Amino acid sequence: MAESRLLTYARGLLAFTAACLPLYAARFHYGPLPTTLLENLILGTIAVYLVARWREHRLRLVRTPYDIPIVLLLVAGAISVVVASDHRAALGLYRAYFIEPVAIFYVAVDLFARVTDVKILLTGLGIGTTVFAALNLGALAIAVAQHAVKLGAPPSAIYTSSNEVAMFLEPPFAMATALLLYGESGRQRRWVLIWWLFVTASLLLTFSRGALGALAVYMLFTIVSAKPELRRPLIVVGIAVVVVAAIGLVVAANTPLVETRFSFIGLHFAWNGRSNIYVHTIETIVQHPIFGVGLGNFVFISHRRPLIYPHDLYLSLWVEIGLLGLVAFLWIMLRLLFETYRAFRSAMGFEKALLWGVAGALLMWAAHGIVDTPYFKNDMSAEFWIFAAIGAIAAEAATRPRPLAAVVR
Repeated sequence: MAESRLLTYARGLLAFTAACLPLYAARFHYGPLPTTLLENLILGTIAVYLVARWREHRLRLVRTPYDIPIVLLLVAGAISVVVASDHRAALGLYRAYFIEPVAIFYVAVDLFARVTDVKILLTGLGIGTTVFAALNLGALAIAVAQHAVKLGAPPSAIYTSSNEVAMFLEPPFAMATALLLYGESGRQRRWVLIWWLFVTASLLLTFSRGALGALAVYMLFTIVSAKPELRRPLIVVGIAVVVVAAIGLVVAANTPLVETRFSFIGLHFAWNGRSNIYVHTIETIVQHPIFGVGLGNFVFISHRRPLIYPHDLYLSLWVEIGLLGLVAFLWIMLRLLFETYRAFRSAMGFEKALLWGVAGALLMWAAHGIVDTPYFKNDMSAEFWIFAAIGAIAAEAATRPRPLAAVVR
């Protein structure tokens, strides 16, 4: 069936939404109801999609291998709303972190069922994250020129923390790298290279220690899983990057920013702060082991300022949405990794790049999640489910029976 023009608009609108993920920072109200620009884009995309499918008489829920853990995750989130002391605030978080991102997952799986259409989604994501990275590089350059860089806190353009910038840019970095290694050559690769350069530079200049650890995990994954003909050059590039980074840290060792974040004293201070949060979170979980404390109910006072999430993804899931939520989320992540790995062996061309990029993004988030919380934000929750949709689409395409001519080619 020829698709309707409205469905084409929905696909473009979802790509535009992917480009505008950082715009959750634009907040306003409809009467008493708080909302964000990103949320309005998400709801608009869903509405256009539903109307398009309804007019085609093809309105249905697309089935995926992740339906059971997704239902369990949503049930855990609903329970956490009931458990929370402030039901209204918890419902808002449940809507922003779970209901709307999961809806985007199912919409994306249907809209981009043809794997070549994913290029439209990646174009939006690439343009948006390149602009975002450029803004952050500009903010850092201005701060350096004005001698206004705060100790231990590199400036960011839109977000309130450079660590948030790093966590948001890790999946685009993984996907851009995958497209450079496995994607199509020619003009498209040159555009991807521009994307990769901006994202990589901005990611490194966040001076995020968690991001550096995630990059180390990603580098190891890249070398181990790469094509044999790429493995040796990647090892050489990896060693060169480590050497250049080490030299840069040595040269900049006496600057306040680097000294604060990477000196022994700075690392010791950071670990003490993390360990205090972890101990408090574990004590809270021991008191509420099954359902947690509810969405938005966790708080820890650190250096006279409240922290609303533990600096650990897995502890955050448990304390916020309970044991069922933690198990369901881990089920989704592990199933995604398994499906992308299984499909990668039979994938061809563009499918390989998508699968490799999604797997790399998941590994970076899993590694960074040990020391921070790369999910409980409007942009990152939507980003997670967009990447999950790309992984589901590419895995299904790679494992689908192919015509003999395609296999031979």
